[in-house]
Parts: sequence; structure tokens; C-alpha cells
Amino acid sequence: APKAPDADAYDKRWAHCDVLVAGGGPAGLSAALAAGRAGARVILADEQAELGGALLNGHEEIDDRPGLDWVADTLDELRAMPEVRLLPRGTVASYYDHNFLAVYERLTDHLGPQADAGPGNPRGRLWKVRAKQVVLATGAHERPLVFADNDRPGIMLAGAVCAYLNRYG
Repeated sequence: APKAPDADAYDKRWAHCDVLVAGGGPAGLSAALAAGRAGARVILADEQAELGGALLNGHEEIDDRPGLDWVADTLDELRAMPEVRLLPRGTVASYYDHNFLAVYERLTDHLGPQADAGPGNPRGRLWKVRAKQVVLATGAHERPLVFADNDRPGIMLAGAVCAYLNRYG
């Protein structure tokens, strides 16, 4: 463990909502959109920097249009709703009794060492959320084939290869 005190600053907040959605893929976005349209107070948290989940990595279509267009339109509509809070880089870390959840939002980690994580610019924020309802839309994980040396550099799951090809060429 480090001997010096942590030089970074951290923040904490309490929040109450009607619906907390864990996961910002197509299912989570759809759930947040339906709840937001119904007038509910919504918090949508996803651990990734961009919301959209698997739609960011492929060529799927939703409602006869490209998935990325659907994501963009959905996010525009969600951002326009005053009762909806989006937390990209927000990891739902724990789920306790009576729909009490802890969400850790990374605020400046992606900015690198030049980020000033002082009191006005904290490194992270812990959200303590009490929700009336919780939607777990965390997606799926691809299970790897097990073989000798499958943990060597360059060995990738098929989904990771598709993501690299589709997102980064």
C-alpha cells in the first residue's frame, strides 16, 4: 500500500430516482427512454465512456436504421429530458437492500496526469442512490474457449476482434 496520502480529491452525492438503469446498451437506453417519456426521474449509468453498448461495435439495425443513428437520436432525446441523468464512466458497484445502489463515476481519469484533481475538479464521485425501481441491463460477456496459452498477448475473443475491426478499422 502507498505510504503517501492520496493527492487526488473525490466527491460524493446522494440521489433519489424512480428508475436506475445499470447499463447503457440498447436495452438500457430503451428502458431509460421509456421511463423518461413516462415522466420518471431516471439515472442511467454505464461503465464505458460512450453509451450504446454493443451497437458501437457492429452494424446492427434498430427500427430499420443503423444502430449508431438510433443511439445518437436516443441520447439526444434523453439529454433533453430534465429528469434524466446520464452517467457515462459510471460503474454500478453495489446493490443493497431496498434498492440502495452505489455508483462510482470516473470524472478525470481519462484526462491523464495533466488533470488537476483538486476540490473543484475531483477525480471521481461516489453516488449513493435510492431508487424505486432498478433495471439491470448489463449486457452479456463472451465466454472464451479454453486452450493452452490462451492468455498470451494477441489472443482475442471473436467479439473483441469484431469491435476492433468495426470501430477502428
